[in-house]
Amino acid sequence: MLRVLKMLTMAAMAIAWTAAPAAGQDAIGRAFSEALFKEQQISRSVREHPDVSGLEKAEMNAVLQARDSLTGFFAALKDGAGVKGFLSPVLTSRYSDANALRRERFGAETYLSYEIFDFRINEAMSQVKFRYFLAERDQGKALIRQRAVTFEQAGGGWKISEFDNFDFD
Repeated sequence: MLRVLKMLTMAAMAIAWTAAPAAGQDAIGRAFSEALFKEQQISRSVREHPDVSGLEKAEMNAVLQARDSLTGFFAALKDGAGVKGFLSPVLTSRYSDANALRRERFGAETYLSYEIFDFRINEAMSQVKFRYFLAERDQGKALIRQRAVTFEQAGGGWKISEFDNFDFD
């Protein structure tokens, strides 16, 4: 019995020995992939976000809710449905449909991601302005564009009231 147990242990060790290089290769491959495709920071100026330590909890919530509306807007713009639900009444009347909005303001690009790098909220917490980078793909080329949007509180949520407004106070 002891002899059989030794044989099984040696067989298990042999299997583990042959499997170890494959597992090691997988780990090396994952490490290589992470190193190769990791975002590389070139300039710190983009990453230096405004100081948020002085914001009240209500202000933080308002900014995050407006940010969620921006995410919802881009998702709706991609699908082409429900975009008008993210627009103020003034903007809703300006565009006949999602295609008209997309054509005038955003073109035919495919949007990949956005990153907010600056924001302002007014004292009444009724208006939030974001400046952001929009990563897009247009005709096979990757582009990063700087954009801005203003949100106003309306109907219990945050609605876009203006595009491309760069005049921060």
